Amino acid sequence: MKIVVDSGGNVDVHLRDGAVAVERRGEIIVDFNRDGHWIRGFEVIGGMVDFSVFAATRPFPSSNPDGLRVVYDGDADAAYFFLPYGARFTSLSLEEQKAAQTYSHSINPESLLRFDQEGGLLSVVIPTAGAAVDDFLFFFEHPK
Repeated sequence: MKIVVDSGGNVDVHLRDGAVAVERRGEIIVDFNRDGHWIRGFEVIGGMVDFSVFAATRPFPSSNPDGLRVVYDGDADAAYFFLPYGARFTSLSLEEQKAAQTYSHSINPESLLRFDQEGGLLSVVIPTAGAAVDDFLFFFEHPK
């Protein structure tokens, strides 16, 4: 898993390798703390997209303590993609980490989602809508 910023200021979350067979646009949910830093990861809800959320999550483990972790809720037809934090977050004390992860607000950007032949999610390109990328990605590793 890696995060890169393209020349247009979009955040490309590369979840896994594979050949892109299909690209779709859909709304995802991104949470922020009170400082405007992206926290946790992103959520995909079946009612907000035109693809199978279940198929999109199939390639991912639900348990991966130090890396990408994906949780699918079949009753809600929703999935949460928990992204691994970078050193800026992991170097904080537990109390500071708890404060940093305190939810403030969400945005629902229309993002570009890329899938393999079986419908498994490969990557998500999230527009930052002019937000300062370094603030947006404050807790996640990404090349500058």
